Amino acid sequence: MDEKYTQFFDAETNFDVIFMGTSHTYNTILPQELWNHHRIASYNWGQSNCTIPIDYYVLRMLCDYTDPKLVVIDLYGLAEYAGIGNGKYRTDARDQQRVQFDGFPLSRLKIEAVEDIFDDYEDRRDFLFPLAIYHNRWTEIRKDNFFPRDIPQKGAAFVLGVKETAYTEPENGTPYHMESVGMEYLEKIMAFCREKGIQMLFTYLPFVAEDGCADTAATFEVIFQNYPDCPYLNMLHLGIVDYRTDTYTDASHLNYIGAAAVTDWLGGYLAENYPTLVRKNDPAYAHWNDEYEKYVAYKASRFLDGALYNNLQLLYGDDFQGTLTVTSETADALRKDGVAQNLIERLGENITVTEDSMAERSVFIVTDCKSGEVVFTGGIYD
Repeated sequence: MDEKYTQFFDAETNFDVIFMGTSHTYNTILPQELWNHHRIASYNWGQSNCTIPIDYYVLRMLCDYTDPKLVVIDLYGLAEYAGIGNGKYRTDARDQQRVQFDGFPLSRLKIEAVEDIFDDYEDRRDFLFPLAIYHNRWTEIRKDNFFPRDIPQKGAAFVLGVKETAYTEPENGTPYHMESVGMEYLEKIMAFCREKGIQMLFTYLPFVAEDGCADTAATFEVIFQNYPDCPYLNMLHLGIVDYRTDTYTDASHLNYIGAAAVTDWLGGYLAENYPTLVRKNDPAYAHWNDEYEKYVAYKASRFLDGALYNNLQLLYGDDFQGTLTVTSETADALRKDGVAQNLIERLGENITVTEDSMAERSVFIVTDCKSGEVVFTGGIYD
């Protein structure tokens, strides 16, 4: 909880955009990258296995701490989780939702949320009084539990890893009649945002979509025709993602490259359609640039000796430049490595590969584009 939400509760400035949804949001929308490229101040409240009913209550609670101009909610899970339990939460993911609820102090609204969402869970009051479940964890506590990691991603969490897929994006899906408890809460979100004067945008973010997801995304296109003040973006077929390089190892979520690409595309859309969100040269947000530098340092800390695929991913964007100096033997291996070749092609000028027959070992060197300093030197393969 501290790692994900400290930057929110300690913030000195307002968050103009709040992103919500499941892990598709959590791992895909990167607020720091959004700030760097588009000067939009945002926070990612996406969480694994989150639902629209949970989004409704969490949005109401977090608005006590910030005054968003726009709420962007991804709709994956609205149909997919509809048949699980009471349709308001995933019974196999309560601990992930504790991360969201534990950050808020006890209040009437929090009591209302817990009593409603978890109405079929006998021990639901643990969400209100967490000491009841945490007081006997002494044997499990480690030293690092007292020192949360500093992960300056403003609520997001990009993942590193590559699963090469032959997936192609669907051109169109077939709409169907959707029944979901979540639709009731979706309309509650709309009513709340209208009351507060918050603009809304709904998405279906790109990923390696399971069978039927294209139909679900197309169904939302029909549903949102009834809500003219609620734009909807079906992003499954926009060609933003290269699925040879941008897919995480679970073959479902996007990795860092995919997340950065989607964030940049969405940032361009927001800047064009909601120009008042752009805070270029706003002195009140000057410290966001310093916070971005902390994020760049965090990314630099993720480079690891021998982790070629992950290291290549981190070169995507305009923060780092990479150089691979390889022996003849490694050059042969690299040429036969289809995943590495796809990544090198995806990175373009961000990576330079040089074969040196006189070299004693192959070396991966990363330079910070802004400072020109070398931030990492290591081997190619484990």
